[in-house]
Amino acid sequence: MEGMIAPPNSSAWTKCGTATKVHVKPPKSTITVSYTEPTTGTDGKPLTNLAHTTIYYNAGDGPVIAKVVRASQKTGGGTVSQTITIPLPNQTEQDVTVCVTATDSDEREGPATP
Repeated sequence: MEGMIAPPNSSAWTKCGTATKVHVKPPKSTITVSYTEPTTGTDGKPLTNLAHTTIYYNAGDGPVIAKVVRASQKTGGGTVSQTITIPLPNQTEQDVTVCVTATDSDEREGPATP
């Protein structure tokens, strides 16, 4: 999964373009992404089946899966800090957007957040 473009039905397509922007410079194209897992679903109810979160980056060609992180617990709430590498094929400085989604055990992916 990692390094692959996001599936067509992923919310990363609509939200990752407006997410957090970072400026990366070659050859050091690694960044640390920190966030807290959600504890409620899109319906506002407490989570009971969080499976994983997915970190995406978009360097201009669409959201790419950088890392899939197993949930700390089914109810979420864990603090996550992950280092991801963003390949820069042109080896030039550029702005890249980063976003995170949460997916439950039924493979339903929630909206992307910066």
